[in-house]
Amino acid sequence: MARRRGTTRLLGVTSNGSTALRVVASHGHIELAALICQRAPSLVATRNRCLDTPLHCAARTGHREVAACLLRTLQAAVMEHVEVTLQAKNKTGATALHEAVRHRRFEVVDLLMEAAPWLASVTTEGGVSALYMAATVDSLRMVTIIEALLRPSQIGEPSLASVAGPEGRTALHVAATGIKEIAEAILRWEPEGPELLTRVDSSGKTPLHFAIIYGMLDIVRLFLDGYASLDLASISDKEGSYPLHAAAMFGRTRIIDERVKKCPNYYELVDDKGRTFLHIAVEHDREMVVRHICQNDMFAMLLNSTDSDGNTPLHLAVKYGYPRIVYLLLGTGVDTCITNNDGHTARDLACCALAPGQFYYFLYPHFLVYKCLKHVRAPYSLEGVHALNLDRKPVVDDDASKQQDNMRKNGTIASVLIASVAFAAAFTVPGGIITDDHARAGTAVLARRFTFRVFVVTDAMAFLCSIVATCYLIHGTARETPRDQRLIYYLLAAGLVSWGAQFLIGAFALGFHLVLGTANRGLMIFV
Repeated sequence: MARRRGTTRLLGVTSNGSTALRVVASHGHIELAALICQRAPSLVATRNRCLDTPLHCAARTGHREVAACLLRTLQAAVMEHVEVTLQAKNKTGATALHEAVRHRRFEVVDLLMEAAPWLASVTTEGGVSALYMAATVDSLRMVTIIEALLRPSQIGEPSLASVAGPEGRTALHVAATGIKEIAEAILRWEPEGPELLTRVDSSGKTPLHFAIIYGMLDIVRLFLDGYASLDLASISDKEGSYPLHAAAMFGRTRIIDERVKKCPNYYELVDDKGRTFLHIAVEHDREMVVRHICQNDMFAMLLNSTDSDGNTPLHLAVKYGYPRIVYLLLGTGVDTCITNNDGHTARDLACCALAPGQFYYFLYPHFLVYKCLKHVRAPYSLEGVHALNLDRKPVVDDDASKQQDNMRKNGTIASVLIASVAFAAAFTVPGGIITDDHARAGTAVLARRFTFRVFVVTDAMAFLCSIVATCYLIHGTARETPRDQRLIYYLLAAGLVSWGAQFLIGAFALGFHLVLGTANRGLMIFV
């Protein structure tokens, strides 16, 4: 009777629905766990409000002895009851094995794989396998867990582990973004491991794509050197992009070199839009990749290649307004006469990007691109935009007009500010002036020094440049000024404001030099 009452008390639960066995399993009390399993073995399969079984708790906290006790109790039950409890999932969709892997409990993972190796084939509600979950952790400790998951059964049968992950990815996809040892452990899994190299996710990307995107050079070498017979580099994704395109897109120059060594016909690899990896590098503004290609003669055949729209890399650089890339391509002597499918040369596209009659800052990217092409005398085409613009009147929309007015106002403020500072500095000279009770009263104390004379010249030049720039800006906004002349006044004003600012900075530095002198040379150099 007393034994029955004690068993009844063990069936009580907490506010979260946890039984005494679950609490004991969380804290690792093996003696109490063994006693409860003996008195009330049915508690092994109970769940709390989070749908956790006692085995979930033992796996999460890493108490191997308690987990072994729970497994012995389960194995003494009906076989169907054992499988249901082992693959039970909590509210996060995880089994006890998933919890052990997530919290890096190697001892529990090893125990579960000995007792129920089929458990590695169970995925979460989101379709994530325990192997995939282990591969997501960049830790050498996970190598031992992965080896336990992929270990053959006691009778020598290969592991039944699932490799599934979200969006069709496999465990090798995620391993390719981490440390090399995890990828090696998965590839040692025969025969399934090497076959994962050619598996693609929902976007058509292989593990090699992921290794390149994340810049894992050692893993790229592992895939290409160890499994060259699979021809991994010739597998494209759903957009037709090969691993070489991914390397160019993310600026991986060293990976590009490794890839080219393994594939001599790299120039034939184009995506669904007919783009080579140089087109991709230009389109994504990867200057380092473009520079690397331009400096290597083996890539010369790519410089004038065209995509499905007839655009060369130079066309794309002009279209997107990348002056530094345009400069690199022009330095290789690319053909500027090539026209695309619309009949436009690169200079046609540069001209099209600039609205007629609109003022552009001299560092505006498309303006710099146009100047580069003009400097090398790149030709227009007869069918191109230049011929259409010969009779076209300048059209300035509201947004362009507002932008022009804002630039004019900012330039006027800057020029007036420089003039005011330069004017004030002329009458508050460094070192002060001589007082009335001395000879040369009212003159500068440091007037005889050469540095002071240079200060006066730079200050005067700053004042002169800013005043002239202000006059140009005011005159350029007058109604009587023709619209085609306003651009000239704005450009002159922009250049004068820039020079005025430089002269003012020079006057500032010279003033500090006069005040600090040679006694504070270190401070003067710092300033």
